[in-house]
Amino acid sequence: MVKNRSTLWYSTLLVGWGFDILYWKKPIGISFAVHLLLLLAGLFYLSRKEERPPIGKSLPLMALIMLFSTLGFLREEPFTRTLNHLLSLGFLALFLLSFRGGRWYAYSLSDYIVGGFRLFVNSISLPFNLLTTKEEETEESGEEKSKQSGWKKSLPYLRGILLALPIVAILASLLSAADPIFSEWLQDIIELLRLEKLPEYIVRLVLISIWTFLAAGLMLYALLKSEEEKLVGVDQPWPPRFLGFTETTIILGAINLLFFSFVSIQFKYFFGGEKNISLDGYTYSEYARRGFGELLAVAFFTLFVIIVLSDITKRGNKRSRVTFSLMTGAMTAFIGVILVSSLQRLALYEAVYGFTRLRTYSHLCVLWIGILFLAILVLEIFQKWRFFTLATTAAVAGFVLTMNAVNIDGFITQNNIQRLKVEEAVLDTHYLKTLSNDAIPVLIQLADDPTLTDREKEEIGAVLACRAHRLEEASQKWQSFLVPAYRAEKALDENKALWEDAEFNTDEWDVIFVKTESGKFYCNGYSSWD
Repeated sequence: MVKNRSTLWYSTLLVGWGFDILYWKKPIGISFAVHLLLLLAGLFYLSRKEERPPIGKSLPLMALIMLFSTLGFLREEPFTRTLNHLLSLGFLALFLLSFRGGRWYAYSLSDYIVGGFRLFVNSISLPFNLLTTKEEETEESGEEKSKQSGWKKSLPYLRGILLALPIVAILASLLSAADPIFSEWLQDIIELLRLEKLPEYIVRLVLISIWTFLAAGLMLYALLKSEEEKLVGVDQPWPPRFLGFTETTIILGAINLLFFSFVSIQFKYFFGGEKNISLDGYTYSEYARRGFGELLAVAFFTLFVIIVLSDITKRGNKRSRVTFSLMTGAMTAFIGVILVSSLQRLALYEAVYGFTRLRTYSHLCVLWIGILFLAILVLEIFQKWRFFTLATTAAVAGFVLTMNAVNIDGFITQNNIQRLKVEEAVLDTHYLKTLSNDAIPVLIQLADDPTLTDREKEEIGAVLACRAHRLEEASQKWQSFLVPAYRAEKALDENKALWEDAEFNTDEWDVIFVKTESGKFYCNGYSSWD
């Protein structure tokens, strides 16, 4: 167990109290990054006191934690922010698991599962063990003994206060009923202490305790258990490969034959575009949406098959290994064609209906799936099967970084306005108003685009007016600070001429709208996931 128990509990109490200060009745903003930084600072301080520093190989994970937690308040688009937060927590778990071992880069999928289970169990059991075991007095300094004795001396006072509170409460209620002047004085005291919020305070205290306990468990695991890092299949046994190479060859051969037939026979259907749709009687929606989803599912399922077969197939000689690599290489080539086809279908849909969040996510996802297939093929050729999971983690991180770099909502705004140059294209301003503050600077920049009609410019002004009204109404505390909201507010303030003439009204249901020549433009409502 740890020698500096008081340091542990002070550090974790700070993390638990930070949860209350940063999150209670406040939207998540910069608070997420601050809370993770608080946890890491406490862990490093405790590791220094315990003389159990992290190994150098685990430090890149700390950089990734801070990178994605910072990106969490640099972007406001919901899915991008969610992935930033989830990746931060995922890399935090990896950091804790390999704090003293540093072998996270060699984790297989089994190590992720086993390690996650161990971290969960120990984060609960280790604090309990710490609370139920006594410190070894032989190793304590005189100063630490005096601290302990001081703590023991304070316990009777704490018990006395806890016992006195209910007794005083009962007597005070009886006395206040007997004397109205005393009752009024007691009421003033209650108002001052805001005791009517006692249930809320109890809930907050419980949450602080839970977070303190959890932080203690995570820190204890990193310091005491991460040094015992054992990789499945390397340091501890795992079921041997059991599937014969003949069976695997039949499976891969059948899949390759199916892909070859599909690509050969329907190549024209893949890339026929609008002409093909007219001939076969499909609508844009049926052609693009159905085709894209199914082809993407094929890519994911094929990736799963390759990883599983690579783990369970016996490959005892060079011939079997080369054959397996060639067959997976052929599958990768076919998947490349399928991915290009799925992108072509999606582009066809976007050319008519424009971009949405889901369509933009899908574009980026397809690109990173293709990169992941190539990476797995390279690992297969060089017989580095253990790094499949690392390649997948890197692809996921690359996908999320690309989403942050692209600025999803800004990209949608820019491309949907630029596509107005296409004949008969229209701008869905009602969709634009549902986008986050990431889109506002781009929308302001393109508000005077010559391809916009007068009606579209008027509705863009209404969108900006609604967003300015919403930002003005929102009184956020520093914990909820987001860079896009700040940038949007600044851009709106600098370009008031675009929206300040908007006239706000409310209908019979108290819903706010802006009057335009074409009718009412509601500030809320309408959203599309597709």
